[in-house]
Amino acid sequence: MPPEIVEAIAPLMVLTSIGIIFLVGMKMRLSAKVQLQAGSKSEDVERLADAVDGLHEEVRMLREEYTELQERMDFTERMLSTGKPPKALGEQASTPS
Repeated sequence: MPPEIVEAIAPLMVLTSIGIIFLVGMKMRLSAKVQLQAGSKSEDVERLADAVDGLHEEVRMLREEYTELQERMDFTERMLSTGKPPKALGEQASTPS
């Protein structure tokens, strides 16, 4: 090839090589960024799943407490509906002699 053509093409080849290297680098950075985001998304999902599990446990405990309170209220209502005066705490039951 004549030297004039080589001198004219050389800068184009250098610029093309720099452009290709730049594009490959950008693609690698984008791939790494996507992987980091995917990793953080899975961490977010794990954190949210743990929070949901905690809330499920708390709701279960609240339901147990509610059931216990409901049973106590039912017992109290039954005791009050008998019409007998309630015994004081610590009072001995009188036995007929």
